[in-house]
Amino acid sequence: MFKRSDDKVGQSSPTQTNKKVRPVSTPAAKPSNNAPSIIGADVRLTGNLVTTGEIQFDGSIEGDLECGALTVGNSAQVSGNIKAETVTVHGKVSGTINAKRVKLEQSSKVIGDIVHQDISVASGAHIEGSLKRVDSAPAAKPAAPNPASSKAAE
Repeated sequence: MFKRSDDKVGQSSPTQTNKKVRPVSTPAAKPSNNAPSIIGADVRLTGNLVTTGEIQFDGSIEGDLECGALTVGNSAQVSGNIKAETVTVHGKVSGTINAKRVKLEQSSKVIGDIVHQDISVASGAHIEGSLKRVDSAPAAKPAAPNPASSKAAE
């Protein structure tokens, strides 16, 4: 029914348009399980690592980590800030941890401040820094003064 002759290649007829047809690509398959990304002990990173997923980090990084959930393994060394929903530390962290839930295991060593909603510290965990608990709702910022109302008060 639709047949194109070879002598008309490159020519367009009144019924054809000049649109290019692209092959249909299927989206990448989503993992069926929510397995964490595992970064091995032999990996050394310089730079920031950002994901919305879960990370099991056993290597060494000089940079910030931002993820949904993070487990810092026994052999891991993090030199940078961490921002996540949940953080479990077995290894060494030098930097600020900012997370809803923080769990410091017996083998952990944290040098830096920890901002959290919920924290668990095992006996033997090492912390050099301050702990600051924050509520789940962000604190309301004070309203900026209204110049019109301050002039009326004068």
